[in-house]
Amino acid sequence: MSLQKTEAVVLKTQRLGETSKIITLFSRNYGKMKVVAKGARGPKSRFFGTLEPLNHIAIVYYFKETRDLQLLSQADIIHPFQGIRGDLTKIAIGTIFCEIINRTQLEQPNYSLFKALVDALIGIDGARQDYLNNYYWFLLKFLHISGFQPHFEICEICKTSELEGQFRFSIINGNYGCRKCNMPEPSAVSVSPRALWFLRKFQRMQVQDLVKLPGTAPKDCETLLISFLQYHVEETKYLKSLKFLKEIK
Repeated sequence: MSLQKTEAVVLKTQRLGETSKIITLFSRNYGKMKVVAKGARGPKSRFFGTLEPLNHIAIVYYFKETRDLQLLSQADIIHPFQGIRGDLTKIAIGTIFCEIINRTQLEQPNYSLFKALVDALIGIDGARQDYLNNYYWFLLKFLHISGFQPHFEICEICKTSELEGQFRFSIINGNYGCRKCNMPEPSAVSVSPRALWFLRKFQRMQVQDLVKLPGTAPKDCETLLISFLQYHVEETKYLKSLKFLKEIK
């Protein structure tokens, strides 16, 4: 048995016995993992308030190769994301991030995705408006890291990049057809010029630069990205957190 240290984001918690919890984490160094926090449910617990979903924390735990649940020794908050916790829409968005990662990631490190998750949560936490842009940015980042990057720069058929008229985006192939060419595919979804402009920006920008964008991307960005995500990543179908977001919006 050895002591290990890492940063992590709390994805999910569940009760264990009378006083303890099982914590599902997405860690910087070890990927997705589960730890047992003994006595974590008591108000006098040293873990009180630290192991809430969405928290970005630093942990120390006892690692034993022969067990699936590791034993948590210490946890300290790096980012509590108080700006998220006071807003139901922000909570729903952050929970979507966590549910996607919880469903798709295995026990292996993925530093790029861990950084994207923390950066997106920091962006939402500090945003007073237009924080849906962080949501769309993260979905695109997740798709790119997972090997399913859609293409928004030019029309797949005639190669033009003009932003005029309505576009059709292929959920299957990840390309779009312009207003002249259209997209000869029954499953294609409509995309407005404004949505396409934002999607191009999201792919090029770092998350901290999203504040420079003029307003919030339109709703068809979400329709396109969720449809594309759920078609290519089977585990993301029927996200409970997405249903919750739709209900509160």
